[in-house]
Amino acid sequence: MKKIKLQTVGKWVLCAPLILAFGCASFEITSSPKAAVYEGGKKVATTPYKFNLMAGERAFILKRAGYVEVEVVVSSLDKKQLHYRLAWVGRTRIDTLPRGADILNSISREELGVTPCGLRLAVPEHVLIEMDGFESVQQELVPNESYVIELKPLGGFKSSFYKDISFSSDQGAVEIFDRVAGEKIGSSPEQLTIEAGSELEYRLPGFKTRVALISRNAPRYIRIQLDPIERVTITGPAGAAVYRAGGVEQMGEVPHTVEVNGDTLYEVRMEGFYESTIAVSPGSPSNLKVELKKIPYKTIVTTPPGAEVYRLGGLEKLGDSPFTTIVDGERVFEIKKRGYRSTVIGMGSSSPTKLNVPLSPAPRDDPDAAALGTLDNSVISTH
Repeated sequence: MKKIKLQTVGKWVLCAPLILAFGCASFEITSSPKAAVYEGGKKVATTPYKFNLMAGERAFILKRAGYVEVEVVVSSLDKKQLHYRLAWVGRTRIDTLPRGADILNSISREELGVTPCGLRLAVPEHVLIEMDGFESVQQELVPNESYVIELKPLGGFKSSFYKDISFSSDQGAVEIFDRVAGEKIGSSPEQLTIEAGSELEYRLPGFKTRVALISRNAPRYIRIQLDPIERVTITGPAGAAVYRAGGVEQMGEVPHTVEVNGDTLYEVRMEGFYESTIAVSPGSPSNLKVELKKIPYKTIVTTPPGAEVYRLGGLEKLGDSPFTTIVDGERVFEIKKRGYRSTVIGMGSSSPTKLNVPLSPAPRDDPDAAALGTLDNSVISTH
């Protein structure tokens, strides 16, 4: 039987009033995919990250290359398990009416692009939008969002006028939308009165949407030509499901066909397997096959059953046999049962899925015969 040191008891007696007064709680931050955890500008861990919080708040930033950074503020009243799905860094699209404006960093005045443009941002960016003859605009850009900003002309600067334009298409009745108003204004073939500087969107099922800016010099006859939508079929093991990256709603089971509208991330998930993330973009093969890696679940079965399974050292109990866990590397367990000798086993990724461990009865004069004792030998069985 293990003895508890008086010094240890003394520490608990001193700490108990503090725990009761401040309410120390244990938290865990997890993320998909794994990310580095920063606090105060310094890296402190990688998810999953466990920490204690007695009172107040702690602020973290989750970072991973190619993904949008996530700010996390944890208070003592929050949930103890906090999970975050990191969004892939796509394009933050910004356009102006009229086009051709300069996008500058609002502090350094570094030029980031000219509208229309797409920026790959992992964190929000404060920008300044400038164009001769128009008022400057300050704007905060959020990663993966789209912006259309109408610039106001300076006094005495006439920016637009109206003109009649006839729209037609050999591909059928193409719908014409005003992007700023978000309204449908007609379908080809049709003649419309359009304000110069307007941004139109052409839509037709089965074809890629196209955006067009009507300038002062736009022709009076416009023939609309759209590109067919590319499609990609995602295949994988039978029963696997396809989700949009970070999504919770299933899109369908493999084989599943998706339309290619820019760069998009998808996740293929299946119970008992690690999920796989794939990127679909223009030019991707028409068929993308996904291989899923099986999660290495292992089950420890003892004879007789009902033994307690601990981490090596016998202090942290993990469960009772039969006990199932993930073994994706070398792990060592200590198995105890009243009236039997303690046993230590080693397991790895190549171990059998189900491992039977026979327990040896302890002699009557052995402490294990009356209680869960300490390890009586240093032999480790490796499987």
